[in-house]
Amino acid sequence: MKRMVWALVSVAALALLVFLALHGPDRRQLLVEHQAEGTMQHLTTDSVNNVRITSGSFTGSFSRGPHGQWSQTGATVDATTAANASAAIEAGLRLLHNTVPERSFETEAAEFGLSAPVLQVTVKAVGDQTFEAIFGATNPIGLARYVRIRSAGLTTVHLMPSYMVDAWTPALPGTAR
Repeated sequence: MKRMVWALVSVAALALLVFLALHGPDRRQLLVEHQAEGTMQHLTTDSVNNVRITSGSFTGSFSRGPHGQWSQTGATVDATTAANASAAIEAGLRLLHNTVPERSFETEAAEFGLSAPVLQVTVKAVGDQTFEAIFGATNPIGLARYVRIRSAGLTTVHLMPSYMVDAWTPALPGTAR
């Protein structure tokens, strides 16, 4: 008799687990369409047609071609370098569009390192919409960077993950991967 009770309890528990896996509240969240929450959420990455990257003495302007590929304006580069730059720009744009700031600041402090930026990205989209991200110093533990965002007439300062700068480096000369 005890065996029968334990078998029934086991079957009931298994049925409950299967039901929750197929119809639970987390399952419904998976069906909701993703909404961007990054600093560039108001622009879709497909609407961007020009990107200007400045790092140190390098300034490069890139334009999106008719088939979606990126090419450096006024420069002749080999196919591998162009492909690396194109992939880096797409990755960087996705990160700006989707990555949520770790923290936002009311005022800008000198230790943010934004007066001498490490990287500056200016984006122009359809309809003359502009977006600018200026990456400054790393935070004290080195895992994030201070970023000044200029968009739609507003200027904000955020703390963003350091890998956002790393995503753009293949588009810079001498950094091909």
